[in-house]
Amino acid sequence: MPTVEIRRATEHDAESLALVHVKAWQWAYRGLMPDSLLDGLDVERRSAGWKRLIRDGLAPTPHLAVIDSKIAGFSHADTSGDDDADPQVGEVTALYLLAEFVGTGVGRRLWEAAVDQLHGSGHTAFSVWVLDSNKRGRTFYERRGMSLDEATKEQVFAGSTLSEVRYRSKLVSRRGGQ
Repeated sequence: MPTVEIRRATEHDAESLALVHVKAWQWAYRGLMPDSLLDGLDVERRSAGWKRLIRDGLAPTPHLAVIDSKIAGFSHADTSGDDDADPQVGEVTALYLLAEFVGTGVGRRLWEAAVDQLHGSGHTAFSVWVLDSNKRGRTFYERRGMSLDEATKEQVFAGSTLSEVRYRSKLVSRRGGQ
């Protein structure tokens, strides 16, 4: 595994964070989402959104994986926004890597940072939503002990309906306790 620094994003990271976000969507979702949607993703717009979220403290700050001063990926976690979730349920809302870092352990490190954050903020369970057709993502979550909980939702992107499934797990500290 490359030498990876996991740290919280700052406002100054917003553009690089947005670039990783767009590039990750473009490689990870090609063939799963309409090309027109993926090709139309706007780094500048996403940068402004990340900058606002970080500056205004609208949600917890994302974790970045930095390799040789380059952002290789990020994860984000917060309290779940699902209608059926109580306040003790967290959610990993994002986990994205640049394609060249897939399979290097960077994604696992970002996942652990997000889960540790949720544990540290008092959540007792957590979830993650994933495209039903995203076999790579589903396998990643299953290898981390997540289980399908039968919740589904559909979203319309660029005229296409995409189905998502939810995985859930109790939140157990990696150090062995709850």
